[in-house]
Amino acid sequence: MLLVAVVAAIVSCRDDGMARGVLSLADSLMEERADSSLALLRRDSLLFEDAGKDVRMAYVLLRTEAEDKCYVTHTSDSTMLPAAKYFAAHGTPLQSVRAWYVLGRVYCDLRLYGHALTAFDNAIAVNAGGDPAACRYKSRACTWAGDVYEKKDLHDEALRYNKRAYQYARKSDVPTVEVYTLRDIGRSYSGLKRNDVAIPYYQRAAVRAMALGDSVLYNMVAGELATVYIEEGMLADARRALSNLPYSEVKENIAAHYFTWAEYYEAVGRLDSAMEYNLRGMDYASEYINRDICRDLARISLKQGKRGEAMRYCDLYFTYADSLKDDEAAEYDNLLSYMERMLGIERDNVALADDKARLVVWLSVVVFVVLVAAFVIIRYFLNVRRRAREQHERVKKYLRRRHEREMQGVKRNSERIRQLEGELASSGKRQSELRNSLMRNEAEMLELRNKLMAFERQHSELLAADFAETEEYKLFHDPTARPTSADYHRLVASLDRTYENFTQRLKDFYPGISENEIWICCMVKTGLTSKEVCLKSVYTKYSLSMAKHRLYAKMFNKKGSSKDLDKFIKDF
Repeated sequence: MLLVAVVAAIVSCRDDGMARGVLSLADSLMEERADSSLALLRRDSLLFEDAGKDVRMAYVLLRTEAEDKCYVTHTSDSTMLPAAKYFAAHGTPLQSVRAWYVLGRVYCDLRLYGHALTAFDNAIAVNAGGDPAACRYKSRACTWAGDVYEKKDLHDEALRYNKRAYQYARKSDVPTVEVYTLRDIGRSYSGLKRNDVAIPYYQRAAVRAMALGDSVLYNMVAGELATVYIEEGMLADARRALSNLPYSEVKENIAAHYFTWAEYYEAVGRLDSAMEYNLRGMDYASEYINRDICRDLARISLKQGKRGEAMRYCDLYFTYADSLKDDEAAEYDNLLSYMERMLGIERDNVALADDKARLVVWLSVVVFVVLVAAFVIIRYFLNVRRRAREQHERVKKYLRRRHEREMQGVKRNSERIRQLEGELASSGKRQSELRNSLMRNEAEMLELRNKLMAFERQHSELLAADFAETEEYKLFHDPTARPTSADYHRLVASLDRTYENFTQRLKDFYPGISENEIWICCMVKTGLTSKEVCLKSVYTKYSLSMAKHRLYAKMFNKKGSSKDLDKFIKDF
């Protein structure tokens, strides 16, 4: 109970509501009044010590971003790195984009450019839909990634990021972001020695900055445009651009303003003015920029014939270089490690692409094989159905002929003869002589047809009796005999003579019949029992019965026993 009471007291002391209110106010001031936002967060910092983790992480994010906007140099990632990881796991897409971007800015101050590029890439990769605020931070992440590549003279990569920044800027909720991206695209083209393309981008950026009434932004863009004019020898345009710049209190703009005037004066031959403006600019610039300005001062001094001053500026250049050597080595090591990771990822992507290509080929082959197999199977079953229909028609035709033959038998003819004789006896004079002659003629014709049918039946019986006396018949009925294939062929010839081309009629009736099935039918037609057939072949009683069963099913498309097949063959 005591533990519960202590926890309840601690929780009751937390005032997340007030802390969230401060965060909301600071966030609303971030874009226009970053200094006020930072002052507010610093003043109420104690308010966040007992707040929940989400509030504390939000405080770290906002304070770090406010310090970045107020040009406070970051000296560690110990607070921002956990915040970025927290929001990546638990925050909204906007919070995740924002946290990764701010972490990238921290690494830029630490000159860990490899880590910075990784953080910026993470920010760009967050799926935030079309949220304008997220697009604002993604555009800035692309811009600063491009700036990293610009510092290392990798202008192609910088241009790629800067163009992506412009695409995000067009969807963002802050119009100044688009101005920065247009300026950065111009900067990349200038680095690629394509000032003819760079100048229109700078001009568009300057027009947009002027329309927004942002003097600081206009100073920056117009100053860089003047530098490009100087490179192209467009000195009148450069002077016009520099003369129209309003005053700026931002140190970076002041330094760039002086250095640009120094370039202009050197280009027009006023070397004393160039020296003076370079020296003024050094009071506001960083050590990295001052190192390069010392080299320019040494060059101008040599032009003036002041070798002593040139040597002094060379010594100062090397002093700056020695001071920055360790930092630059760390920068390059960190950047190289990032590039190695990117190359590893690219190699993995190439391997995955190769695997995907092989998989696509194999899937294409499998699909093709499946389609061909499906086509063959469908074609096969269609042929089976077609053959089944054709066989059904043959069976119907055979049964119809058989029925007609039975209907035209001697009995029917005899009944018709008696009917005609009765009509003749009762007709008398009521019918014409011609009609009587026709009936007598029909009666005589039917009598002759009955005699013919009797002769045909007798002939068939004589042929069957004669077949029973042949050597082939006796050979196959001899239980001890082992007939050869030649004996079988002679038996087939005898069957065809006796039963009106028996085997050919079988093939006409069922074209799909096999040689083994014809052999079984011949044995049945010869009058051999199943036991005798088995003695003359490799069939067992069961396998012979199954063979007859299957043959009957194929002939008539319905089930039937071996006895049904025997009866059909004997009557066929």
